[in-house]
This record gives sequence, structure tokens and C-alpha cells, in this order.
Amino acid sequence: MPADAPPRLRINLAAATVQGVPSPPGNENRDAIVMTTTEAQLTQQKKHKADIMAKRAMETGLAPGKNIFMQGFMMYMSGSSINIWSMMVVGHAFYNPIKALLSIDAAFARYASVDAEIDLTLPKLAFIGCNAAMLALALWKLNTMRLLPITAADWTSFLVDKVDVESSGVPLTL
Repeated sequence: MPADAPPRLRINLAAATVQGVPSPPGNENRDAIVMTTTEAQLTQQKKHKADIMAKRAMETGLAPGKNIFMQGFMMYMSGSSINIWSMMVVGHAFYNPIKALLSIDAAFARYASVDAEIDLTLPKLAFIGCNAAMLALALWKLNTMRLLPITAADWTSFLVDKVDVESSGVPLTL
């Protein structure tokens, strides 16, 4: 310690108790405080936690529905011509919902592992419905681009040519 530095004061407040002087308000002895929770409080806390997790599960189920209008606007603005941009938009419109539907258990895994009391049927159905709406939107875009084979003219290459069983005609002699 350098000679010109002022001395540091150290006070141990735990050892400095004065007899007869009460502790200030809010400064309670930690050893004297005993937290007791009743069984009813525990079940109420557990029910409250389950309600919050059920609300979060429903928010997860409705999350894909928030993208429907944005994705629809992007598809509308990309036009009905066949070009790289519109094909990429339609490709992602198909890929993302299918990927989400295949990983539905992973999306709701954090809610299933917390409590067995949470019913995930309705949130999962909402999740499937929103992703199905996204797929329907992608099919609408393919229809506006005339890439869906929905008319009879689209299937003419699969028609079988008729074979004439009998033919008639006048033979020409030259």
C-alpha cells in the first residue's frame, strides 16, 4: 500500500449489533422468516402455470395464421407470369407449411413436457388449420399461374389414340 493513499475503512455490519436497538423496518432476520406454503397454494400455483402454458400453446398454434395475409400479398404482387421470383415465392409457400406440419410435435414439445394436464388438441388443430390455409393459398397461386392441371385440355397427352378396326374405301388403280 503506498504511503500517500488514504486508509480504507471496513465495517462488518453483521457483527455490529447494538443491544436494545430494534432493527429498522424491512431488515428482518433471515433465520426468523419461515416461508410456509399450503397445499391449496401449491395447487393454485400449478393451475396458474398450466393456464399460462395453455395460452402460450394456443399462441403457438395460431402463429402461422399471422403470416397468411403477408404471404398472400407477396404472391399477389409477384404477378401471374412464370418467372424465377414467382416460382421461388410459390416454392416457399409450399415448403414452409409442409415442413411445419411434419414437425408439429417438435413445435409443441415444450408444452407437453411441462405438465400432463395441458390439452394440446385444440392448439394443434389450429396449427394444422393455419398451415392448411397457407397450402390453399399456394394452390391458388399455382392456379393463377395456370400451372395446375385442372382442365381436360391439360390431360390430352394421356389420351389413348383410337385404332381403326375396320376401314372402307374405294381402291384406286393407277
